Amino acid sequence: MDKSKGSTWITIICIIIGIMIALQMKSIGNLGGLVTTQRADEMLIEINEMEKENEKLIQKVNELENSISVFENQAADNNEVVEKMLKDANMAKAQAGYTDLVGPGVLIALDYTDDDGFDPFTFNSELLLLLVNELNASGAEAISINGERIVNTSEIRLAGNHININGKKNAYPFVFKVIGDSKTLSSALNIRGGIFDLLELNYIEVTLEESDKLTVPRYNGTLNFTHAKPVEK
Repeated sequence: MDKSKGSTWITIICIIIGIMIALQMKSIGNLGGLVTTQRADEMLIEINEMEKENEKLIQKVNELENSISVFENQAADNNEVVEKMLKDANMAKAQAGYTDLVGPGVLIALDYTDDDGFDPFTFNSELLLLLVNELNASGAEAISINGERIVNTSEIRLAGNHININGKKNAYPFVFKVIGDSKTLSSALNIRGGIFDLLELNYIEVTLEESDKLTVPRYNGTLNFTHAKPVEK
């Protein structure tokens, strides 16, 4: 056989084998993608079911708390000691964040409107914490961010390309509802060289509105003490 013809046939066979291998790898790749997509759909269904179940549990808790309130009020009608205990308990619940609160205060909105792909909140996520600290130092009695009540165990931290608040994904604009003396809060936040100036230096747009009546929602999480225990007297 002519050597040149033999080389040609070998080349053709190699090309055919290469094409077959490529097609086989492509089929395997497509199969893997299909399995991944199916699993993602299954996980999405599971997450949706868990969210629905969580909503049902929250609704059930609210119903039980309403029933407890009825029993407590009935008991307090005939006992001054019980009435005082209930007032103390309700105050403790309010301070812990487990009740909706209403009162005067300020409404603060933080936003970034430039369409350039930059996110100043993820770039400087600690700015939200600084604002919360300034609000607390200025006499804030209750704070919520995008509907999330801030309590002593609340976390505000960077999680990938978004901000987690109370374990829930949040992104700008961030709306703060703050109950307290509106004049005191406004003056403290607008002080020269203060927190609002710092936010604006980081390209964050700030608006503040004083209000005679704001509602700060309750905290919907749970506070668990595994290691801490009351001191026995």
